[in-house]
Amino acid sequence: MPFAQLLLAMVQPIIARIMVTLGLSIASFVGMDLLMNQVISHAQNAWGGLPSGILQLAGLAGIGQALGIIMGAVLTRVLIWQLSRSTRIMGSNT
Repeated sequence: MPFAQLLLAMVQPIIARIMVTLGLSIASFVGMDLLMNQVISHAQNAWGGLPSGILQLAGLAGIGQALGIIMGAVLTRVLIWQLSRSTRIMGSNT
């Protein structure tokens, strides 16, 4: 077996794993982005329906910032989970 064939036989499964992992990651990230945009849009619509007195008190209490921090934490946790799943797929035999 020539060296080029041997090298190609070793590299091809690695390239296939990388392509599968990138495809799953991109699909997951796009799906998560759409989901989070819908959740944020729904929360903004619900937030806008509150009476002005409650909105003023919530603004003084920092509820808007707290919701932003919570949404950022949830998104970060899901993305870290997805990254660990992608790494697990890379390490498994496919």
